[in-house]
Amino acid sequence: MPAWITITAADLDEARVAELVAALRQEALGVGQPDPMPGIIQKIVDEVRSCIGFCHSTRLDVDPAKIPANLKELVVQKVIRVLKARLLQPQTDDEKAEEATYQKRLMLLTQCAWPVDTTDTPLGVATVQPQGSVELASAGKRYATQEGLRDL
Repeated sequence: MPAWITITAADLDEARVAELVAALRQEALGVGQPDPMPGIIQKIVDEVRSCIGFCHSTRLDVDPAKIPANLKELVVQKVIRVLKARLLQPQTDDEKAEEATYQKRLMLLTQCAWPVDTTDTPLGVATVQPQGSVELASAGKRYATQEGLRDL
C-alpha cells in the first residue's frame, strides 16, 4: 500500500453500508445537480493537507488529492459525517466523539505532534515557511526624562 492515497467512493462504501453512502450522495439533489461527494472529499482533503503543511518538516505529496494512508479512516468518517449533515441527519454519540477526535488530530497535525507518513512524491518546497524570529533593538539614552521635564 502506498504511503499517500486518494480517497474514493469505494473507501466510503467500505466504511459504511454502500446503500447508505449511495443514499447520502443522491438524496435531495436538485434537477441537474451533480453528486456532492467529490467536492466534499476534496474540501476535507484540502483541510487535512493544510494542517499537515503547517509542520515545516513534513512535505506534502505533489498530488493535491492525496493524504497520508494513516489518516484514511479519519478522513473517510469525516466525509460521511458531512454527507449526513447535508441531509440534516443528527449525529450519533459515536459520530460526535469521532468529530472531537478529528478536530483534535487536526490540531496535533498543525503542531507537528501527530505522525505523518512520508510521501514518495513530495512537493519541491515546503508550503508553509518556518516561523521567523524578531530582533529587538536596545533602547538608546533618554534625553527627556520625567525629572528633567518636571519644572516645565
